[in-house]
Amino acid sequence: MRASAIGIGPRLSAALALLTVLSVASDPVAAAPADLTAAFQTLEQSLMNAVGVGDKAVWARAMDDACIATDEEGGVSTKKEFLEALGPLPPGLSGEITVRDLTVQAFPGFAVVRFLADESEQVFGQRLTTKYRTTDTFRLVGTDWKMVASHTSVVTADPPGQTVDRSGWPGLVGTYRLLPDGWTFHVELRNGVLMGGRDPAALKAFVPLTPLAFVLHNTLGELVFVVGKGGEADAIVELRKFEPLVWTRVRGVDR
Repeated sequence: MRASAIGIGPRLSAALALLTVLSVASDPVAAAPADLTAAFQTLEQSLMNAVGVGDKAVWARAMDDACIATDEEGGVSTKKEFLEALGPLPPGLSGEITVRDLTVQAFPGFAVVRFLADESEQVFGQRLTTKYRTTDTFRLVGTDWKMVASHTSVVTADPPGQTVDRSGWPGLVGTYRLLPDGWTFHVELRNGVLMGGRDPAALKAFVPLTPLAFVLHNTLGELVFVVGKGGEADAIVELRKFEPLVWTRVRGVDR
């Protein structure tokens, strides 16, 4: 993107002059000048502002023709594909993204920009907040910075616990194993709180989504108890990075 396109020409020009000095230094990686960091802060925030309204022009100017973008769900897009998919939020949805904690690594001829994208979204009256880690790589073309790669991932966090029926939780207590001879997973009920983990001395609280579906505090993935007749669980299906891992209940094992 040209400096004049986002109104940071003088500041970016000064930053480029400093970066030229850094490019000939013996150290291949140098701390980015404050002006350069401020310029990228402005640039990245303008890109985030353009997402909700579907402003293709802002992104088209910033992206190199060879740019490849990887989104938070693992999708990979060329510049053309990214711009074709970019559009305003549909009716009933609104939101904003704030760029936080931006850092810049300055190299000879290119820069790596990392930041936290703090998103707040309204979905038909329900508020969602999600944070993403984004890494963008830019190359210097004349006096322009062009994005050649972008990668975004979701910052995992516990969802809010739901109010659910807990009467069946005693039937979930027990010992589960990756058969035939794998790890052991322990489930206990402590003062009304369902706890689980591989180490009995360091169990974590389950965050309930439904009476039988949970996430484990500060752990990626969901766990669903499979309950048989009599209300006692026979297994736990752990959706580990979208793949099922089955823990089978073993009886007669000390917890």
